[in-house]
Amino acid sequence: MKKEICYIMLGKQGAYFNRGRLVKKVTGKPALVKFDGQWVLEREEKKGDILGFWHTHPNGTLEPSKRDLKTMQAWISCFGKPLFCVIQNASHKTAYLVSSIKHKKWKAVWIKQPFAYKIFRFFGVYS
Repeated sequence: MKKEICYIMLGKQGAYFNRGRLVKKVTGKPALVKFDGQWVLEREEKKGDILGFWHTHPNGTLEPSKRDLKTMQAWISCFGKPLFCVIQNASHKTAYLVSSIKHKKWKAVWIKQPFAYKIFRFFGVYS
């Protein structure tokens, strides 16, 4: 079984992305990866540069899981801003800009190509 990987997406978002990076890589069993939530809170309070979360579904789809939805709901509520949710499986990746999640339904924009590739390039991931 392949491990799931999760990164925190940092950067400044404006009319054009100008810089960004993936940080705090963690790995673990699929659907059980835990990252440093305290670090994320402190980083957002100090720098305001949390853009979202990039993670893999090594044996799955590009659709968000129930856990993904719960996690995104918590962070969006906490920060009061939309966040990116990038999901990558063995052969593809996709990006969503999630603005709210209520009653197990999420309000998100699937970021169509080629703009999603701009996001991937912004974080140094080209393929």
